Amino acid sequence: MSVEIEKLIEQWPHLKEPFEFYARWQQFQREADAILPKNRTTLVPAESKSYPKDSVDSVLDSFATVFNLPKEALEPLAQAMQAGDFDFMRLPLDELPDVSHELTEGELAKILFFLSRPWFLRLREICVLEGGAWEDGRCPVCSARPVLSSIEEGPQRRLHCSWCGSSGTFRFLGCPNCGTENTTKLTTLTPEGEPGFRVIACDACKTYVKVVDSSLLKAMTPDLADLASLPLDIVAQEKGYARQAPNPIGMKKIP
Repeated sequence: MSVEIEKLIEQWPHLKEPFEFYARWQQFQREADAILPKNRTTLVPAESKSYPKDSVDSVLDSFATVFNLPKEALEPLAQAMQAGDFDFMRLPLDELPDVSHELTEGELAKILFFLSRPWFLRLREICVLEGGAWEDGRCPVCSARPVLSSIEEGPQRRLHCSWCGSSGTFRFLGCPNCGTENTTKLTTLTPEGEPGFRVIACDACKTYVKVVDSSLLKAMTPDLADLASLPLDIVAQEKGYARQAPNPIGMKKIP
């Protein structure tokens, strides 16, 4: 576990479990990155829909070990990747692969989020769209919906992606999920005890996006800011709003 996460646990001890789980994903990310080809262009979606065939077994072995999963539970996914039938780019659109498995839809979605993120992070490194504008509120790299927004000088709003880690600009007013610019449909939630964080909820589509002060992103990554603000997800969801993209530990709906 990194020193950074240990410090965050000291600051937010009630979030110890999600931070520790995220640390396990970081371990998998490091191992997967070491396994993947150094030639990053091999991960261009037009040439590779998922992990390169000669990397699949090693990546899944690492995943099963880090997350204490039986390797046989991942075999249908391995076969789909080896056959070229698995398109990671469909995952941020909430489209799960048609493979035989014994997992619930929620379990499969969470596993695929963790499993595919190293691929998406590599994709961001080679994508010329990284940092570009989020047309229609979707990530220009992987088409995901935003998990966080931040306000920068200008003022300018920047959206952040939990799949590939990309960020980019979006118009200052309006809901990035449905596009409404009717400010009477937008509500700001600012729970006590969560300085630097707030929620912009949309009554037109009943979704929300958390907002983090840009100053906080100088001290932590968007992933960690998303986890540190988990209590805001609970507040927003108790009021009937839904988040559209998973947080760094694969959750959309907070139990």
